[in-house]
Amino acid sequence: MDANRLLERLCARHGLVPGDASALLPLVERALVSPKDVRDRILTLVDSNLAKRARGEGEATLDDLERDLDEEVLRAVAKTLHAWEPSKRVRGLGGDAPEDGASELPDGLGL
Repeated sequence: MDANRLLERLCARHGLVPGDASALLPLVERALVSPKDVRDRILTLVDSNLAKRARGEGEATLDDLERDLDEEVLRAVAKTLHAWEPSKRVRGLGGDAPEDGASELPDGLGL
């Protein structure tokens, strides 16, 4: 599917002029080359933004939508890694000194 045509269809669905939503085109393009679950999330964000515009509730900028998408990705990664147990070395970087007292950080970091 063509990103321009999809954006036009989304705009028509909400009674909006496609030219007014042209800033969202890069997100629609990104959606179309993404895996299905990512594509669905992006298009949901775009669609909800267009619905807000149609109701006169203002609009999010492209940066706002991309930040929302980044947060969605981070949540998905966090859910996947929730059961992850950090290695001893990673735990040491969190403030706990390694058991042998030696620093695992490179020299010259001032720590």
